Amino acid sequence: MQQHSLSRGSCSETLIQHCPACFGSTLFGRLLDEGSNIHVTTDGNFHHRHQRSTGDCLPFYEPTYFIPKAQVDAIGQHITHACQHPSKLSQSMVPDEAIDQCEASYEAADRQKQKMAMDNFDDTGVMALICRHDIPLFLANIDTPGEQQKYSVALISHLFSLLPDQANVVVLYDVGCVLARSLAWFNILDQQIMSRLRFATTAMHAYGHEWACQLVYNLRVTSGLGLSDGEGTEQLWSQFIKLIGIEWVSSVSSHHNSALFADFA
Repeated sequence: MQQHSLSRGSCSETLIQHCPACFGSTLFGRLLDEGSNIHVTTDGNFHHRHQRSTGDCLPFYEPTYFIPKAQVDAIGQHITHACQHPSKLSQSMVPDEAIDQCEASYEAADRQKQKMAMDNFDDTGVMALICRHDIPLFLANIDTPGEQQKYSVALISHLFSLLPDQANVVVLYDVGCVLARSLAWFNILDQQIMSRLRFATTAMHAYGHEWACQLVYNLRVTSGLGLSDGEGTEQLWSQFIKLIGIEWVSSVSSHHNSALFADFA
């Protein structure tokens, strides 16, 4: 029965090279309520940062994993503009009071919370997007004191630009409920993307959310997610520590960053 609803398409060669298991298929269109076609996870880390005093090295590597700062900033400006002109009515199945409580409980949802002093660091962290097999897809340098929504939205938007129009995606995120509400309230992402996008909370954080939130966003009560847990980013950060040391003083530039990630392709 489900086979009849599938359509042919293909992902970009970049995604296929990153993870053939996730992106090598040519049949897409599995419904969001049935688990969708693709599961990804996004998360930020403020331990991997770049000291302002080290400066930038000469470019010697064209970034393939890090999306450009200009692209992230453009998304940030778009979000700021969209939030000033709300044009959608929230139709969330979760009461706003519950989402407000979730937002207050998690630092990642607090866009104003300063996680890192900007005096010594120009890049304060890294935001990652990985597939369900824990393979890094794309990353973005965080250059603000807190984990603003522009980083996750930029990564998600970039992913969709490389997918066929029929591909549906579930994004696992610590505060997926909060980001989902923002996207529902404001015209941040095109409707063509929104209709193919669903959020769930990661396994480690899911049970810290309000019960009303868990009924909708807890991945263990969401149909079709199987054994996806969204915790692969924690393993990714651990691998980075082994690769470059506990302090990320390097990154000397995004070019240098991308060279380091070549081994993870």
